[in-house]
Amino acid sequence: MFRMAAPIGFSAKQLKAWHMRREGLTLNEIGGRLGVTKQAIFKALKETESKILNTLETTAKAANIAPRHIDVSKGILLGFSYETGESVVVTFSTRHGPHIWHHGSRRCDGCGLYGECMKLILDEAKERGIELNEAERANSPADIAREVFSRVLPGVEP
Repeated sequence: MFRMAAPIGFSAKQLKAWHMRREGLTLNEIGGRLGVTKQAIFKALKETESKILNTLETTAKAANIAPRHIDVSKGILLGFSYETGESVVVTFSTRHGPHIWHHGSRRCDGCGLYGECMKLILDEAKERGIELNEAERANSPADIAREVFSRVLPGVEP
C-alpha cells in the first residue's frame, strides 16, 4: 500500500455529497440534507467526480500503473503495476484520499506499516458500508483489502 495526502482541492460539502450519493441517496435527498437545490448537488457531484477521476488517473500514472477499469462513482481504479508485476486497486476515500493497494501482496507480516494499513482498510470498508465478520477482520490488511474490493467491484478476486 502507498499512502498519499488527504483529499486536496475538495470541499467538505463536495465530499459529503459524493459519499451520500455513493450510499444511494437521490439528488433531492442530498440537497435536502445539505440545504441546497437538486441542481446545485448535480453540479457539485459532476465537479467532484471529475476531480476524483483526475486524482485516480494521476495517482496511477505517478506509480506507473496501467488503468484497466475505472468506476468514478465508487472511487476505484483497477490496474496493473509495471513495477511490481501485479494487479493493483487505486481507491479514493473521502477520509483518506487516494491509496494504492497491491492486490497480490502477501507481505504484511513484519511490515512496519501493518497497523496503519489495518486501520486504513477497516476505514475503507466502513466508508463503503461493507461489514466484515470477526474472522475476516482477523486477516492481514492485504487479505482484508482483497475481500473488500471483491465486494465493491465484481471480478476482483478475493
